[in-house]
Amino acid sequence: GVVDADQGKGKRGGDCRSSRRGRFLFTLIPLVCSQPIKADVLFVHGLLGAAFKTWRQKDYIEPPEEEVNYTQCWPKTWLAADCPNLRILSVEYDTHLSDWRSKCPVENERKSLAYRSRELLTKLKAAGVGNRPVVWVAHSMGGLLVKQMLLDAKEDPEMRAMVQNTQGIVFYSVPHHGSRLAEYSINARFLLFPSVEVKELSKDSPALRDLNNNFRNLIEEQKINMLSFGEMLPTNIGSMIRLHVVPLNSADMGIGDFIPVEVNHLNICKPGNRNSFLYQRSLQFIRDAVAQELKR
Repeated sequence: GVVDADQGKGKRGGDCRSSRRGRFLFTLIPLVCSQPIKADVLFVHGLLGAAFKTWRQKDYIEPPEEEVNYTQCWPKTWLAADCPNLRILSVEYDTHLSDWRSKCPVENERKSLAYRSRELLTKLKAAGVGNRPVVWVAHSMGGLLVKQMLLDAKEDPEMRAMVQNTQGIVFYSVPHHGSRLAEYSINARFLLFPSVEVKELSKDSPALRDLNNNFRNLIEEQKINMLSFGEMLPTNIGSMIRLHVVPLNSADMGIGDFIPVEVNHLNICKPGNRNSFLYQRSLQFIRDAVAQELKR
C-alpha cells in the first residue's frame, strides 16, 4: 500500500516528509522550488525496505553526541543541501520475504519484477522523469528493478528518453547474481513459502543471467556511469540466522567502480554521518554524473 508521507517523520532532525505524487512516488525535495531543477535523483529501496526507512542515517546503540544532527532521511537532509539543484524522488513499493497465505496467481504476478517495472515506469513518466538528466540510487532488489525498468524503457518509444537521460547509477548491495536469501527461504522453517521476490533472487537463475547480459549491453551502448558498493558483514535474519545476504561476487557486476564496505546488508545504504566515506563517495559520484548540467 501507500506509506503516508508523515510516517517518515522522526523524533530527531531531518524527517522524510514529502509530497506524494500519487501511489508509489514521493518527492522528497524540493517541496517548493527555490532554485531551477537541473537533474533528478531517484531512490529505489530493496527487499523488506520502504521509502522512509531505507535511506536513514545508520542507527547507533548509543545515540551519537551530535544527536541533533541525526537524520531519518539522508537524501532529503544531506543531499538536498549539498546539491540544491536536484529534484530528489523516492519510489515506494511493497516487498515480502515470505507468503504465509496462499495467493492467487494474479496477486503473485503483481509482485514480479516485470510487472512492477511496467507499473512504476508509468508513474515515473507521469512525474516527468526522463525530461532531464537522471541518476538512480538503488539498494538490494531495488537495483534489479532499476535494471528491468531501464531495459523496458529502452523498448518503448515513449519511455526511451528515460534511458537516454540516465547519467549514472549507484548500486548498494544489489544481488546481480542472486542472493543466499533464496537458499535459506527454502531451508529455513521461518520462511516456509518464499515470496515471488525471493524466488527471483535465486543464485544464477536464468532470469537474472538474462537481466545481467541485457543490462550490460545497455550500459555499454548508452555509456552510463556506475558505482557499486558491496557488504562485507553478515546480517541478522530473524533470531537464529546471520547471513551474508549479498556476497561480494554477486554485488559486483564487473562494470564501473566496485567498493566493498565493512557494513551489513541493511547498513550499506545508511551512512554513519555526513562525513562518512559511504556518503561522500556517493555524493561525489552524483555530482560528477550531472556536472555538466549543474554548470549551466
